[in-house]
Amino acid sequence: MYSKEETTMKKRVRLLSVILASAMAVSMLAGCGGGEEKKNDAPMPEVEVDPDAKVELNGEEMSLADLVSKAQEEGDIQSVGMPDDWANWKGSWEGINTTYGLTHGDVDMTSAEELSQFAAEKDDPTKDVGDIGLSMTPEAIKQDVIGSFKASTWDQFPDWAKDPEGRWVMTYTGSLAFIANTESTGGKCPASWEEVKDGDYLVSVGNVLAGAASQVAVLSCAIANGGSLDDVQPGIDYFKELAEAGRLDTGDTSSARLASGEMVCCVGNYDYSVLSWRDNIVAENPDMKLDITIPSDGSVTNGYAQIINKYSARPNAAGLTIEYLCSDEGAIDRAKGYARPTKEGVELPEEVAEILLSDDLYENCTNISDVESLNEACTKIAELWEREVLPLVQ
Repeated sequence: MYSKEETTMKKRVRLLSVILASAMAVSMLAGCGGGEEKKNDAPMPEVEVDPDAKVELNGEEMSLADLVSKAQEEGDIQSVGMPDDWANWKGSWEGINTTYGLTHGDVDMTSAEELSQFAAEKDDPTKDVGDIGLSMTPEAIKQDVIGSFKASTWDQFPDWAKDPEGRWVMTYTGSLAFIANTESTGGKCPASWEEVKDGDYLVSVGNVLAGAASQVAVLSCAIANGGSLDDVQPGIDYFKELAEAGRLDTGDTSSARLASGEMVCCVGNYDYSVLSWRDNIVAENPDMKLDITIPSDGSVTNGYAQIINKYSARPNAAGLTIEYLCSDEGAIDRAKGYARPTKEGVELPEEVAEILLSDDLYENCTNISDVESLNEACTKIAELWEREVLPLVQ
């Protein structure tokens, strides 16, 4: 999920604007047909919507029926950072195609890369929507590369999960979780940061310099060890000890590394992501023993925000995509991917509710809704990681 090219959280946006100038040309040719807009000639399904439903796209109010009609004329939606295997985006892309007839493609990238791509190709846009870490929303607004959309269900989202001007909406949350190959961790997944520290296996946290989930892992660890948003040093000190002991694995946190046995215990990802990993890995290798839990001594609950590209060539399709993601169907899609919907009043089907981790595992989770404080904490974590932790890695 996270790029190895990014060297620090503090510099990532400035660096990426240069790095991506060349990388985008390759990406567009490989994944976007050289920037040419797709043409969807398939017949569009008829869609019945509430005739009184209203939406607001880039400050303009329109009926939902008009949005559907205009989006179907555009015919296609191109996303960044929303791959099939993340929080069941696949289910939503299939739902959008079935319901509205829109075709879809995605190029996976980090939050910073998404914003850089929007800016780099503003004169010849190929992308329409993205999914960025909550901590990146101030940067997205600062760069002025995102449009605005308020779905017909706007009032059903809590204030902490949306921007007042409609520039982003957080439709789901996840909590920092552990996943382990229990054959190497004493028969079970460590249940706390303390238990991880007491082990003798390698611990993988991912790319703390640029990865939002990896930074949240360090923050969770800090909180578990007496720290806070304003004091992340306890989390840094914890990982310094692991590094000094030769137990810190700085490789990518990926399902492929876990499946191959290269990664033993991952503490740097969200519950919905590692639960999906488990399903996919066990389907291919039923004998692999994988266990997942939420650290009992401290975890952070956070989410990703859905955004539309200010320069999108398909703004109505972009808006309609967010409309779908803000619907009950979109919320259920997220839950099917183990993420927890933020939309209020959604009743999950029993078979969907049953696949989620038990609620009692989340008792010591800290819900972070202060975007500015989270952003400051993540920036500080990246700076300290580069200065204090990486030099100790053996």
